[in-house]
Amino acid sequence: MSTKVDLLEKYGLDLEGAVRDLVDRGNWRQLLDLSARFRSYSPLNLLMLFSQACNRGFSPTLVAGYKGWQKLGRQVKKGEKALYIFAPTIKRVDQAIDLVSSEPPKEVLVGYQLVSVFDLSQTAGDDLPLPPEPLLLDSESSEIPVLLELLTVFLKRSGFTVKFESFDEVNGFTDFENYLVKVRSNVSASQRLKTLVHETAHVVLHQSGAVSRIQAELEAESCAYVVCRALGVDSSSYSFPYVARWSGGNVALVSQVAQSIHRCAGKILDCLER
Repeated sequence: MSTKVDLLEKYGLDLEGAVRDLVDRGNWRQLLDLSARFRSYSPLNLLMLFSQACNRGFSPTLVAGYKGWQKLGRQVKKGEKALYIFAPTIKRVDQAIDLVSSEPPKEVLVGYQLVSVFDLSQTAGDDLPLPPEPLLLDSESSEIPVLLELLTVFLKRSGFTVKFESFDEVNGFTDFENYLVKVRSNVSASQRLKTLVHETAHVVLHQSGAVSRIQAELEAESCAYVVCRALGVDSSSYSFPYVARWSGGNVALVSQVAQSIHRCAGKILDCLER
C-alpha cells in the first residue's frame, strides 16, 4: 500500500517545510479562511493546498482537475503548474464465493494517490457562478438566536448545560467538572454567538485536559473564527492577532492543531446546517 508519506517523498512535496513557513510568515489567518472555504477537504489536503498555493503567492478559491475545468468551459492556462492533493485508491472485492449470492461487491481502501488540480485563477474561459461569500450578520439578525439555540441543543446532547448570564470579567467559560457552559449575556448577539462557538470547541476538543491552556485557547478561538466566517459573522477584530508563533517552532504541533481546528469547525458547522 502506498502511504501518504511515501507519496510526499516521491513527489518532493515538503509539507513540514510548508508548515514551518506558516509559523515564520504568520499566515495563520489565511489558513483559517481557507478552512472555512474548503470544508469538504480533509485536514491534510487543506494543508497541502495551502502550502503549495502560499509558495506560489496566491490563495485558492475553487479547484478542479484538468478535465473538470474543460467540462466547465474553462482551460488551464499554458505553463501553469498543478497543485496536488491526496485521493484514496478504492478496489471493489466480491464478498462471497457463492456465485448465486446477491451481496454487492465490497469497496476496500488499498492506498492513496496524488492527483493534480488547478485553481480557478490558473484557468481561462467561461465565467462561473461562484459560491457567494456569506453575508455578514449584524447583531440584530434573526438568524443569530436560531444559531445560539442550535448550539445549545448540540451541547445539551453532549451532556452540558448552557447558561447566559450578565458578568464583566470574561465573555464565557466552560466548567468541565460540572458540565456547564456560561456565556456573557450583556454583550451583542454576534459576540454571544462567537463566544458560544468558542466554548463549544472546548467541549469538542478539550474534555480530556491533555493540552496546555495556550494551545486550547488558540484552537478554540481559531475554530470560532472559522465557524463565524462560514456563517457570516465577522469576529476578526476579536480573534486576531492570533498567530502560530505560540508553538515555539514545533512544526508537528502546528500541523496537529491546524487539523484539529478544521475537523472541529466542520463538526460544529454540520450541526448548525442540519
